[in-house]
Amino acid sequence: MNSRPHARLTGPASVGEWLAVKLSRVTSSGELIPEIDGLRFIAISAVIFHHLMSIYLPQSGRSCVVRTPDEWFAAGQQSWLVFPAYCGFFGVHLFFVISGFILALPFARRSFNRLPAPPLKSYYIRRVTRIEPPYFLCLILCFIQLWPKTGDGAGLLPHLLASLFYGHGLIYGQHSVINSVTWSLEIEIQFYLLVPFLVRMFGMRNVATRRALLAGLIVGFGLLSQWYIEPSPQPRLRFTLFNFLHYFLAGFLLADFYLTRKENGFRRYLSWDVVTVLAAVAIPLVLIHYPRYFFLLPFLVALLYAGFFMGRISNALVRLRWVVITGGMCYTLYLYHVMIIGALQTKTIALSSITRPLTSDFLLQCLLICPVIFAACGLLFFFTEKPFMRWSLSPRPAPAVSVSTGD
Repeated sequence: MNSRPHARLTGPASVGEWLAVKLSRVTSSGELIPEIDGLRFIAISAVIFHHLMSIYLPQSGRSCVVRTPDEWFAAGQQSWLVFPAYCGFFGVHLFFVISGFILALPFARRSFNRLPAPPLKSYYIRRVTRIEPPYFLCLILCFIQLWPKTGDGAGLLPHLLASLFYGHGLIYGQHSVINSVTWSLEIEIQFYLLVPFLVRMFGMRNVATRRALLAGLIVGFGLLSQWYIEPSPQPRLRFTLFNFLHYFLAGFLLADFYLTRKENGFRRYLSWDVVTVLAAVAIPLVLIHYPRYFFLLPFLVALLYAGFFMGRISNALVRLRWVVITGGMCYTLYLYHVMIIGALQTKTIALSSITRPLTSDFLLQCLLICPVIFAACGLLFFFTEKPFMRWSLSPRPAPAVSVSTGD
């Protein structure tokens, strides 16, 4: 396949090929695991779906507010779409598992081969050069947008500074008022700092002991979150890694199994497609009906992801070219989608009618807004994120463009 960005355009197929090359991300090591970007697509789709519904319901006049599960379920009596939209918040947790997997992989691989760990200087510099510039730019743009709306730039400035340094949740005990979704990136940064210490568990040579330790830590931190941190009157605890570490560790466990399976060769089975479906059904059931089993959710996510790796149909779906490409843009999509939805839906809501069934009315809003989200974020990705995938102060192999078709 010719991936030259300046290839001559001869028709719609060539235009699509040119666009695919432009919007494909660059890997830091030259290695691409298409399934990971496919899983990112699932996670970002869930988050966007959640915020589309959470903004639509109050603006359409169908629900005053949808903050708590009870408020969501009350609105859910109008349409079955409300329930999966509510569960979309869990897309953030899906991202946490993916982060655990991709950050553990190079350390675990080298440890299993009895090689030295990657240099910490390169690891930390890569994190800075990859994620900081797009993040800073997004927050500045959000600040500029908010200033005339609030008329209090001075009052917003402390929140901007706290967000820029990933400390808004710890300082204020609430989501950032500059960009509400950045709370999860604050958790990610805490995890990035601890990864070089956490990966030492891959030095354990006994496979059963290592995996048992990981499973025990997942259960332990899951129960800590469920029994102590979430019910705690101290909101700042909820913005610490301790509240989410079990999801990142599920990614560690998945990386352990992935490397073992990769050594033996991947074979895909229809039986794993069944696992994919069962895990996909079990996760929202636990979220809605069985909260006492929340501590088991990381294992269900690990099973879901394993199904996408090992299932014949599941794997084919998650490796579809545009699924992989869109998943590769998830960082930009995540940073900007709420801003775009909020700006657009104040205009498109005029086409909404409370007399129309919620399902068709909401889907109309999605048809109007989603293409704009993708187009705007595609441009932002190309100009504000992709350049920093290539540029880094740390030496690494020549990058490869992730335009895999899943072959």
